[in-house]
Amino acid sequence: MTSERIGVGVVGVGIMGRRHAENAAHSIPGARLAAVFDADRAVASSLAVELDATACATLDELLDREGVRVVVIASPSRFHADQAVAALTKGKDVLLEKPMAHSLAECDRVIAAAERGAARLQIGFMRRYDPAYAEAKRLVASGQLGEPLLFRGVHRDREATVLPASAGVTEMMFESTIHDFDLSRFFLADEIAEVTTTASVLCHTRDPHGHAPNAALNAVRFARGAVADIETYWGALYGYDVRSEVVCATGTAMIGQQSRSGLAVYTKDGEKSDLFPGFLERFAEAYRAELADFVDGSLERRPPAVTGADGRAAVAAALAGVASFGSGRAEPVAG
Repeated sequence: MTSERIGVGVVGVGIMGRRHAENAAHSIPGARLAAVFDADRAVASSLAVELDATACATLDELLDREGVRVVVIASPSRFHADQAVAALTKGKDVLLEKPMAHSLAECDRVIAAAERGAARLQIGFMRRYDPAYAEAKRLVASGQLGEPLLFRGVHRDREATVLPASAGVTEMMFESTIHDFDLSRFFLADEIAEVTTTASVLCHTRDPHGHAPNAALNAVRFARGAVADIETYWGALYGYDVRSEVVCATGTAMIGQQSRSGLAVYTKDGEKSDLFPGFLERFAEAYRAELADFVDGSLERRPPAVTGADGRAAVAAALAGVASFGSGRAEPVAG
């Protein structure tokens, strides 16, 4: 790594974008936060003052700034494809939050924009950078546990996002389950062949409900025969709970079993552990490591760790999950 500091622009500075901006401003030695843009100008202006950056009135204004070499896109996902194509076309290296798009055609458009120039495109699957996940991947890839055969994933958000019933499972597949589709490919080193998704509305009261399912179980089959079992649940009131297990031929790797503090208290009423309240706390180190690696990669001009093809494959699996919920049967993943 050189002493050069790369100018970072952040597009969309809500909850996640703000974290990226804070990391660029304070936590990444090779980076400096140069500019921010958000559809809510007041939000962008306030953050720019706080972090000593420039608030841009438009996306084009941010992309036209010579000091911006890396663009982090953390806007609502419906804008991802258009904004990524605009940034890549301007020659900016792009760290694009998941999902990269909502259709395979849009994914292909983003990938093509990156391939036309010399810009780097990386998809924001930050869990790969979490120390425990990274070490588990190293261990599995080394062959010490034998061939990886089965992936189990649990993703439980504390908050129950109430969406209209017409939304189906689309939001869940694209905003949460997509992480585990990516992790299962990451660990099993294979492509997803088909997805079977069962979903339901799980309420904490017996009141009538008219919102979309907030829990899904996904059975995933891979091309070479491995399988994955993925649970997604919005409304686990006890805390934010993300866990994974990679079962191999001669051993297993379990990630995320630890509590926040490492302290468990036992009393006559049972055990109590302090869990993480949300994703920013649980994956704080992963977000820092992800941006640091992307910035260093921009300086060194090396291939990104999470490619557009990885992002596309996860979108394809999410689309298969949505289709499976609608059809009631296993659905193939489009190539």
